[in-house]
Amino acid sequence: MPDRRPIKVCVVTGSRAEYGLMRWPMQTLMDSPAFDLQIAALGTHFDEKFGNTYLEIERDGFVIDKKISASFGSRSDVDLVKAVGTMSDRFATALQDLSPDLVLFMGDRYELLSVCSACVLMAVPMGHVSGGELTEGAIDEQIRHAVTKMAHLHFVANETYGRRVNQMGEETWRICISGEPGLDNVRWLPLYTKSELASDLGLDLSKPTALVTLHPTTLEAERRREHIGTFFQALENLDLQYVLTYPNADPRSDEIITALKSFQEHNPERAVLRKNLGQKRYLSALKHLSLMIGNSSSGIFEAPSFNMPAVNIGDRQKGRMQARNVFNVDYDVDQIATAAEKAMSYDRTKSCVNPYGDGRSSDRIADFIANVFSSRSKSEILHKQFQDLSC
Repeated sequence: MPDRRPIKVCVVTGSRAEYGLMRWPMQTLMDSPAFDLQIAALGTHFDEKFGNTYLEIERDGFVIDKKISASFGSRSDVDLVKAVGTMSDRFATALQDLSPDLVLFMGDRYELLSVCSACVLMAVPMGHVSGGELTEGAIDEQIRHAVTKMAHLHFVANETYGRRVNQMGEETWRICISGEPGLDNVRWLPLYTKSELASDLGLDLSKPTALVTLHPTTLEAERRREHIGTFFQALENLDLQYVLTYPNADPRSDEIITALKSFQEHNPERAVLRKNLGQKRYLSALKHLSLMIGNSSSGIFEAPSFNMPAVNIGDRQKGRMQARNVFNVDYDVDQIATAAEKAMSYDRTKSCVNPYGDGRSSDRIADFIANVFSSRSKSEILHKQFQDLSC
């Protein structure tokens, strides 16, 4: 039978966005005597261009056991491939030093290719958060499903995504319907008041204000400049203030950053640009600003919990379950204007059911890990049996 020592869980984080979503599961694991929390931070956490976000992890009271940086050069496709190789090498050394019982990670980012390849070859069990989802406009789609097949435990947002993981051949006992852990921030994180946020941002939030995030769409690279141009032309035409945030570090993110800086410089009275808002400020913006515009998953995941209308542009989030707060449009100036107008008249007093959970996923994740490790050996966890479903 498995022993009773604390379960060593190594949480891997590779970006500001997914750390913010995993913040409370990490806290829950750290606070429980049943677990020994380890943290490995990778990649863009150590990039000054994106705000050196590893410092946010440390400010939250966590100790980073392994800091694994990698040079991304100009962030071309080739640069990312090379960085993934470097991180795989360094993460293998980290695994050897930490010797975790489980490596826990979230999502569909390219850093996970480094993590999973090392874990597979070194026979380390893996837990994957947010499997079973679809993002048909990005290479993330392929990475997520590949990670699902490599992982041993699955923490999914809802029953629909759980069935999809099961459909991929994963045994039922490996799947936990946990909800999206990012919603735990909505439940637990104390937010700024509207006046505090206005003072922090330097904007009069009595005026209509949009939270704006645009990420590169990796499967539409040939039209990226056209899309970026259309997007910022649409913003220029709208009678709104803007809180602009940096994109993630996908290929061609530099082009968006350049466009963001240019837009803010030409609109200094109505646009604020921040590299990284941080979770408290970001969620406060979802609560107090007027609408979202862009292609961020936060419009799908967190915004419904605040009944925040979100203008979702393009195919980056295509395939994901959506609540009533989302207005989908193409990269078209007129469509964006029409959707923004609808969003501004959206009734935020009516209830909006969030299909991604209730803000209690951290406890479910911790309890599920504890139950599996108390009832199954490492060998049982590692040896997966493909589950054929009847047609």
